[in-house]
Amino acid sequence: MSQPQPGNGENVLSLQNISRTFFTALQRQHDMLAFSIAGLHTADPKAYEHFSSVSRVMPVPQAHLPPEQMLAYARGLMMRTTVNDLLTLSAECMAQCHLLCLFIREQGKNQRRDPLIEKIITEKQNDFLKLTLQDRFTALEENFGIVCDLEDGVFSLAAALRVLVRGGLVTNDDITPDGSLTLEFKAMKDFEAPAELEKAPEAATELPPGVTRHTLGKENKPKTVARLTDTTRTFKPGEMLNLTDSELLGLNITVAKFVDGLLRSVDHFGRAQLGEGA
Repeated sequence: MSQPQPGNGENVLSLQNISRTFFTALQRQHDMLAFSIAGLHTADPKAYEHFSSVSRVMPVPQAHLPPEQMLAYARGLMMRTTVNDLLTLSAECMAQCHLLCLFIREQGKNQRRDPLIEKIITEKQNDFLKLTLQDRFTALEENFGIVCDLEDGVFSLAAALRVLVRGGLVTNDDITPDGSLTLEFKAMKDFEAPAELEKAPEAATELPPGVTRHTLGKENKPKTVARLTDTTRTFKPGEMLNLTDSELLGLNITVAKFVDGLLRSVDHFGRAQLGEGA
């Protein structure tokens, strides 16, 4: 399922290319976040001070942050950047999917370029790009029947970003009628494995005379399986919006699931419009 980009015959707008582009971007986002978290946990105060003095001069020495304050500042910046980047990826993926749906609906199976059709597509796409996040979801559903799972997870990113760009303090302007700000996202959690998934215990080997068997720390612990679960965090006015390492990584999982569901819905629309063999 693919259509040519307007004005550039070398580029191909397809569901496969959209999938490859955004899942690769999400992998890079995940890796960079994991790398940054590792760096914060292993940051050396002496190394920080060493590199602070390498240039021999500072713009405002009086404003130089000591290591402990710099650690908090760096974590806040990492959190804000992560949320902003994931929200941007989500919005860009929606825009690319909308453009593909426009081509499918307006051009269909016709491979010949039509300037009038391309003009219509460009105008409708430009109108879509001007919409708010909420209106983009509405437009995709009303115009193409595209249903976006985890819509609330994307809105959580937008709500969190509004707070973080102001410094992270939740105010009355951020809360819902229930008096709090609730963020929804996915996370991987360990659950005790069903009995049928556990391996049968191995028969104890006979020990030589005088040898004592010692139980290792991991023995006798229940087997676990990782599952994707719904997670929420609630903040009251006056609280700082702060997420744990696992919750930050969970935001990446949330957007990955959102993109996957969005692409599946676009694929369903395309097959309904063009047929199964398109």
